[in-house]
Amino acid sequence: MVWDIVKIGIEDVEKVFNIQDNLYQKYVEDEIKKDKDLLNLINFRDSGVDWQKETPLGGMGTTLNACVLYCLVRYYGMSDILETGVSGGYYSSFILSALSKSKDNSLGPMLKSLEISNDEKEIGKLVPESLKNTINVKWDKSFFGLDSLEYFRNLHTTKTHHEYDMYCHDSLHTMAHMTKELNEFKQSQSNMYFIFIDDEKSDNFWTRSLQTNAFKRNGYSVKWISGNESRLKGHLGGFIFYVKS
Repeated sequence: MVWDIVKIGIEDVEKVFNIQDNLYQKYVEDEIKKDKDLLNLINFRDSGVDWQKETPLGGMGTTLNACVLYCLVRYYGMSDILETGVSGGYYSSFILSALSKSKDNSLGPMLKSLEISNDEKEIGKLVPESLKNTINVKWDKSFFGLDSLEYFRNLHTTKTHHEYDMYCHDSLHTMAHMTKELNEFKQSQSNMYFIFIDDEKSDNFWTRSLQTNAFKRNGYSVKWISGNESRLKGHLGGFIFYVKS
């Protein structure tokens, strides 16, 4: 059943973002389903585990969103990703796996993870050892214990710009916090980038943001999709695609 949902979600993402490729076949069938570490994670996630016991820092992401993230990273050859909120590291695992197969930049692919907790035993506990220690991609965990908004305030103080291929929100799911993160993400210097919002329905964030045109950015064409706009009518998180005009 989970694979049917994943296939529909990916097809809807392809349509909205004009992707002329079969991402499900290319990356789910040919890669994810053949990856024992990722399959073990999926089976564990979908076995009905008590996340409050297994990942007390926060609930695990969905398999659908994890697979869409993987496909987008692979298809666009992403090499730099920022995530806010790690918890057990379900999404981190799929991102790291995809990055390890993507093109290199001058410093090598990197996932920078921001997590307000500094509990080393719990943060990223689900990430397979093979991904934690891979030499193919750098997992920057130096910002554990730092609030995401504090991270951006520090960038402003030092007048430092950021330009990631993707920004992933899975931290505090309140309208105020999500809006502040969105506004920080939108200051990206990248010519093309994605923003992923997990739990986009929290505080009615997605609908309220659409009503206020919060996703728009001057000088960029913008497309988006969530469960609201897909055939799934739920399940799918929010994905926003920015391309400099």
